[in-house]
Amino acid sequence: MAGMLTGGMLALVVRRTRRAAVSGALFFGAISAVGQLTYTALNHRRQQWIIRKMGYSTTAETEPKPDESMSLAARLRRAVSVDPITWLPAWFPVRRISSPEYRSILQARQEELTFEMRGLRETIASMDQREQVLLQRLNEKQ
Repeated sequence: MAGMLTGGMLALVVRRTRRAAVSGALFFGAISAVGQLTYTALNHRRQQWIIRKMGYSTTAETEPKPDESMSLAARLRRAVSVDPITWLPAWFPVRRISSPEYRSILQARQEELTFEMRGLRETIASMDQREQVLLQRLNEKQ
């Protein structure tokens, strides 16, 4: 999109015709698309190389090749039946946690919030005391 927009605008500015804008948009759009596809393919290959160098297996290597003879419905049923978390490599930061582990995380967060609320209440109480002292001083001066 950006290549098409840039090519069309440049051609329109340089040649000042609408036909030039269309041809420039198509030309720059095609060049940009090929460049992006090439970059994406090379970047993916580099990422796979890094993962293999670190000693991890990639999901593409462990995942069985899809059978072309399977119907679309069978492939969709298989994709939906498998838990997507199991597709992720071991080093990926997302993982499934158990209910007791989740409860302990929530309990820790609740304790943190209780501690923060206690501190806020103390701050509000001290501000109320200061306000009372200032009001008393103001009333004494009047």
